[in-house]
Amino acid sequence: MNTFVHVTYEGAVDISSIQDPVQRESIIAQIQNFGQTPTRLERKPFPSRNITKTAKDAKADFSVLPLLEPLTPPFCVVGCPHVVHMRVAMDDKCKVGMMGQNDHSVGDMCLSKGQMVGVGKTCALIASAKKYYRFGGSNNGISVHVAIPSARNWEVNRVLTIHDDMHRSPVTAVKPSRDGLWLVTGCMDSTVRVWKYENSHMRLQATLCGHDGGKITCIDISTTFGTIVTGADDGTVLMWDLRTLSFLRELDHDTSTDMRAMPKSVESVSLNDKTGDVLILADSKVIIFDINGNLIAVMSPRDSFSAKDKPSCAISTDCPEWMEAGIVAITGHKDGAVILWGISRDKEELIMRHIIEPKVHECAITCLRIEGKRQDTLLCGDTGGKMSLCKTIQLDALNQKDLALILGEC
Repeated sequence: MNTFVHVTYEGAVDISSIQDPVQRESIIAQIQNFGQTPTRLERKPFPSRNITKTAKDAKADFSVLPLLEPLTPPFCVVGCPHVVHMRVAMDDKCKVGMMGQNDHSVGDMCLSKGQMVGVGKTCALIASAKKYYRFGGSNNGISVHVAIPSARNWEVNRVLTIHDDMHRSPVTAVKPSRDGLWLVTGCMDSTVRVWKYENSHMRLQATLCGHDGGKITCIDISTTFGTIVTGADDGTVLMWDLRTLSFLRELDHDTSTDMRAMPKSVESVSLNDKTGDVLILADSKVIIFDINGNLIAVMSPRDSFSAKDKPSCAISTDCPEWMEAGIVAITGHKDGAVILWGISRDKEELIMRHIIEPKVHECAITCLRIEGKRQDTLLCGDTGGKMSLCKTIQLDALNQKDLALILGEC
């Protein structure tokens, strides 16, 4: 009940009837400091809310699009926020960081001056520094290489620094923070280590122990919420506090009722940098928890997939909670499909919103990355080394026929 101090309402207190002088003085002081709650704010009706609309008399008013852009959820059409429609803008082949790999799987991607940059599956990009980490070698450490040519480092794949013996066993997962200052590494022996990468030096901050013998398969880090999430092949998902470098909680994502079922490896973990929600892909199901470990949504049973088209990787968007029509998760599948998901918080279910067509990938998706200030660009990579860039359509770039179809869905 959003109420004010009771003595500030008109007629609530009769000062002359209060006999206790201390109580009288205290109430008078409280009224004088707080003031009186007004009995009436306006003497005429409030003006109606000015709602900006794109469609006017079956025509589009493109002049309002800049006003609507900040209020449009990720991957939704500006001017028609309930519509999700994406098109493949370009595709390319991944060439960076492929040396020494057994296959051509894409491990990480980013955009640089409008062009896609991808690296192999044993690599992780530091986009802000135009470099990438390479891991998985016999030195139980990592090496730093040039990812994007610059005036100082023009030779792509050139080794800049080598950091040996960062773990006691081979490194199996690596995740840098968005600003590139933090690095979290996971090991074959289930340990997780947190590093600071400054001036080409790797400084150990903490060793995190909690996974019981499972190989670390995936990591994500959010400096906004000071949180690290790690997943292992024994099915455990743990959350850690980046500020105190200590254990927070385990996320119980097992929805199976069969006690004899073997633990499923965790393929992906991803943090929403606006809400702190945690996305988990395990046992071909996507599950989302809030930052406190409470279940928010799980993939509906009607959206179950066969062995050929099961999800192979997943990523969370930075969709705020108040944007109910937004896309909260994206999944890449073994058959090359890419699907965008919304959320029904009342039913605690993920809702399939859009399948990107035409399908340009014919093999399993191994990497998904979101780009763009408004999160309207999606990068996809597969096991064959193919990369694609998909963008949300813009109303002012459509012909009249397509524009009429989109406006009809709003």
